[in-house]
Amino acid sequence: MNKRAFSAATFSVGLFFVTSISVSATPALNNAPFTARSQDIPQHDLLVRLDGQDANQQTGASTTILEDVKRAIARYFGVSKDTITEDSHLWDDLSADPMDAFEIVAMICETHDVEPPSIELNTVRAIVDYIKRAKGRALAAGTGARKLFGHPESTPSGDKQGVFIQKIFYATTRRLEATKYFSGERAPRQKVVSYGRCEVSIPVAVHRKGRIERPSVLSFEWQEDPRKHMVLRKVQSFSWEGLASELDETFAQSSSGDVVRRNAFVFVHGFNVSFDKAARRTAQIAYDLNYDGAPIMFSWPSNGSLLAYLSDREDVEWSVPYIERFLRDLVDKARVQRLSLIAHSMGNQGLIRALHRIALKADVGIGPLFENVILAAPDFDARVFTEQIAPSVLALAKRWTLYASDKDKALDASTVLSARRLGLPLSVTEGIDTVDASDIDVTPWSVPDFHSYYASKQRVINDLIGVLNGLAPGDRDLAPRIKDRLRYWALRPL
Repeated sequence: MNKRAFSAATFSVGLFFVTSISVSATPALNNAPFTARSQDIPQHDLLVRLDGQDANQQTGASTTILEDVKRAIARYFGVSKDTITEDSHLWDDLSADPMDAFEIVAMICETHDVEPPSIELNTVRAIVDYIKRAKGRALAAGTGARKLFGHPESTPSGDKQGVFIQKIFYATTRRLEATKYFSGERAPRQKVVSYGRCEVSIPVAVHRKGRIERPSVLSFEWQEDPRKHMVLRKVQSFSWEGLASELDETFAQSSSGDVVRRNAFVFVHGFNVSFDKAARRTAQIAYDLNYDGAPIMFSWPSNGSLLAYLSDREDVEWSVPYIERFLRDLVDKARVQRLSLIAHSMGNQGLIRALHRIALKADVGIGPLFENVILAAPDFDARVFTEQIAPSVLALAKRWTLYASDKDKALDASTVLSARRLGLPLSVTEGIDTVDASDIDVTPWSVPDFHSYYASKQRVINDLIGVLNGLAPGDRDLAPRIKDRLRYWALRPL
């Protein structure tokens, strides 16, 4: 047996207990759409457009946006539109609580096809200004990020809102298999790293931010349906030169005048993740963030099994030099200018070790190579990182962000076989923006909630958007707190 699954039996039994019932069992409430305060008003009527006007015609006129926002707020709170002015304050004038304020702002943003803000908007003027700025950014970007890195696809019935094909790129150290793309085994020495592109379909009509829609036996779904589920539709292999050429072509399409935006993120997945699951997660992150760069994943040979924790840990360690080389190639050869790195769980062992190798080889005073390094629920030894690695790697990126939660049962279970994990209990390190997500509501038995909250909870996704857009923690509606005389930040619950 190539994978020594039995070696992690103690850990796996505990982790299986807290994860086995999570698949397709998360209550619908967590991902349900917003509902109106008054049951007498249908939700779709809360955000009606101005009578007789096309939605596209409204977006260019400030007065139309203002009237639309005033009407939506008036209907939501059950008051006359004439009583709503630009200075109306949701809390002070309409007695809204924070949930009411977020709910109506999110609804208004949705109807104007812009992302919800990562900061509180409490006045009509602030809401209108935010929508105008968001639409201005979309216009400045030409056709928009989603059209550059994917395209809509109609259903067989001709429904234009059927599915969206999200394009992602990949590098992997997995063994190629004809039947299921790439396996959980290590690639042979002759060709350790494979490169290519994936296409993942997103069910636009039913997709909810943070979710990866999959068939569920509880719903009597036995096969993938692109109208209902995220589906890995295509995997195409390239050489390194082919990948670099594809990136060049994609970056060229995102040019504005003489400026070519060469932005990308690399996502390194965690333990118990197959190649196809990693592809769907990367596509979901890119789509939900409406990311304006190239989404890339590095997929190391996780066995995709709860019983292979120690084996997976060895495999991510084996992949470290290949992650290091890939990141350097993206900067040096593919000339990615704003490269953000995101690692989840055990993927942090690969990314942090790779960055340490880069730092040890880098010239003194080389300056930041990366825009962001984001450590999400990191399964990494806390003291090794803070005492031995952090001092040498922090200079590699302009901003470091760590997301942690004391509700993370998966990390808690990993301490059966390991030392204290980074972020559990909360770790605060100088030079890193530590974000405590403990106040975010999670379902106790759902792994996507308590361990994958960085990509499954809307509040965290909104904050991640702020990080990738260059916003400092103080500009992202976070609550400042102090621990060991160091500042960290807490996500405010919705």
